[in-house]
Parts: sequence; C-alpha cells; structure tokens
Amino acid sequence: MRREDLCNELKRQYKTGLASGVTKVDDPEYRNLWFVVPPPPPTTLKTLPLKALANANRVLNRLTAFEDMTALDRALSFLFGRREAVTSSRMEGTWSTIDHVLTPEGLDEQNADGSATASVRGYAQALEDAASKVVKRRFKALNTQLVCGMHRAITEHDPMFRYAPGKLRTPGEPGAIVQIGAPGRKEDSVYNPPPADHVERCLNAVMSWYQDDLLAETGDAGIGLWLPVRMAIGHAHFEGVHPFPDGNGRVGRMLWPLQMILAGHAPLYLSGYVEVAKQDYGLALQSAQKQLQYSPLIEFICQAIEASFAEAEVTRKSLSDLPTVWRSRAKFRAGSAAERAIETLISSPILSAGELARLLEIPFESASKALTTLAARGIVKERTGFLRNRIFAAEEVIAILSRPFGSSVSEALVLAGRTLKVSK
Repeated sequence: MRREDLCNELKRQYKTGLASGVTKVDDPEYRNLWFVVPPPPPTTLKTLPLKALANANRVLNRLTAFEDMTALDRALSFLFGRREAVTSSRMEGTWSTIDHVLTPEGLDEQNADGSATASVRGYAQALEDAASKVVKRRFKALNTQLVCGMHRAITEHDPMFRYAPGKLRTPGEPGAIVQIGAPGRKEDSVYNPPPADHVERCLNAVMSWYQDDLLAETGDAGIGLWLPVRMAIGHAHFEGVHPFPDGNGRVGRMLWPLQMILAGHAPLYLSGYVEVAKQDYGLALQSAQKQLQYSPLIEFICQAIEASFAEAEVTRKSLSDLPTVWRSRAKFRAGSAAERAIETLISSPILSAGELARLLEIPFESASKALTTLAARGIVKERTGFLRNRIFAAEEVIAILSRPFGSSVSEALVLAGRTLKVSK
C-alpha cells in the first residue's frame, strides 16, 4: 500500500487526538510500511448517488415486512440463509455445498466437526442467532460481543483457520499484523488495516455507529442516510478495521441482512452478487477505505440489492411452484404421509425416514413408506443405496439453490430431472 494513494485525512501521521492517520508497527519486518488508523464512520455525506439509491429503495419497498413474513417466507429465508452461508464462505476459500449444509447433522458422517461443512453450518446458525438477537434487542445487539460471537461460530470448525476463534487481533499474538491483497511483497499490499493496539478502540467506534438507532430511523424516514448508504459505510469501516486475523469478510457480509431486519425488511442476501462482481466490489471498497469516497460502494450495494432481489424472486417462485409440480406427477390421498411430506420437502429437502417422522409426528414406518412412495413418483431420490439408514433428497430443490447466481432455473431443473429420471 502506497501512502500517496490515501486521501489527505488518512495520509497524515497519526497521533493521539487525531481521528485518523497512518502509523507504523513495532516489527522490523514491516518498518518501511504504513498502516491506516481509520476514522469513525461518518453520520452525514455531502454527495450521494441519488439515481442508484432511488432504484434500490424501490426494491426495498417491495420486500415483505419482517414482521409480516409467512411460514413459507420463513422457510424460504431459511434456505436462502444456507445458500448465503455457502456462497460467502466459498469467497474466503472455505468450500462446502448446499447439499452438505442442508443435510441434518448426524446423517452426514463425512462432515463432522472440524470440516469446512461444519464451518459453513456455523455461519448459517450464527446468522440465525444474530437475527434473533437484533429482533429482541434491536440496535443494542450490534456490538463488539456480537461480531466476536459470529466470528467464533464460523471459524471454530474451519480447518483453514489458524488463530483463536472470536478473538480480536492482539499485539504480540499470531495474526496481529494484517495486510490485505499482499500475496508477494509486503510493499504490494492493497490496504494495511490498523495495528493491533488500535483494533478494539476502532471496532468499538464502528459498532457504536451501528447502534445509533436515531441515525437509522431518520435515514429510513428519508431525511438522513438511507439503508443502502448505511450498509456501504458500515461495511467499509468494519472491513477497514479488519478486527480479526481472518474471517472478516464473512462477518462483515453477515451484518447486511441484520441491518435490513432492523429497517423492517425481510432480509436479502448479497454474497451471490458480490461473488460474481468481485472486482467491482474490491475497487469500490478501496475507494471508501483509502479515499473516504463512499459513492462507488453505495452504488455497488444498490446494484447488489437490485440483482439479489431479482434472483430471490426467481428462486422463490421456482421453489414455491414445486409442490404443485410434484402433485401433478401422482395422486396422493389427502392427509396421507406422502401428501403431507410434499410441503415439508421445501424447507427440509434432505432427510431420513426418522427425520420425516419427527417433523410430521408420525410413526417411523409411515414415514419410510411415504419416502419410498415419493421416490417412486420421481419427487425424491434415495442417495445411499442402503436398505437401512437411507437418505432421501428433493433434488430439484437442491438444484435450484445450488445453481450459479443469475443462472437459469429451467436448466437446473432439467439436470435434476435426469437425476430423478423425470421427463420434462
């Protein structure tokens, strides 16, 4: 990172009493490098990309209100959250699949604790737990303790994580000094976050900004920083502090749906768009962090909201239509276990007879017979080939969720049909 690439406010040498600047670390390997001590997030901006914001706000106004979410909305949100966990983790090199994440624990013996799948499951569970906390405690939930807990959940089982899960960068400990985008020479980094002895103070300032309910409420009323603006600013500053040795991107992206919930919306998940537009995202983030120019990142967030809404609508409709499609393949006796299982397959697309028996509160034998019937009708596929401990999957649900962001649902269903041997 070159000091001359920073705006004047950041390139000055930091000293006590200044809000920001650059400083050095007490390590001879880095003696020629400068590290950025970022300012607290701003509460006002002079210029905004109004056209992009108008488009994003129209989309946000079309979202279901969080408090009005139906049982189907919650089931689909559960699936979208799992998809988000897979995508966001994949961006950081932690690979799993939607199949593994949706397989109930105990049925997937190849992915026990310590695996990438356990890490991604931890991400999904942390997102759910954090959402529950912000619903209950509102803005007060957005604190340093929350992000440390989220970080712990996604890294404690990550086989690639080499540090203390949930612990902030600490002077003298492994991971204390971080550079972003420096695969070769240290001097070629894209950005150098603050030294470890500044992390806790800088992070507390960022989280205090997140907790400012008046800032959010005036913004949502149209007389301050609109939601997409707050999402961009908060993200830039959280990532700019880079509080953990690794895993910051995943935690930072988890804060977006939490901000949406606090604004009263059913959450959208943006990691799919970020993944396909990663270069634009990186450039916009650099502009915010190195120049304190937020418009490019605000525009990016607005575009992500638009694209993610379109993707969610297509996915939602496709998943919602599946029970009707399945019922067209055979006649089921009303109220039978097989007929009742059809609706269950949307939120639990991978399950065993024991799991179905628990969900429907029916005998194991009835659940086993129901799944055998559904398999014969091309609705689920038995994956193990065993006579006992069998696992069944609604392959069309998996295909819709695992397809690349923005790709064709029809093509995904054709491929699933071949697996199920269903003619389309």
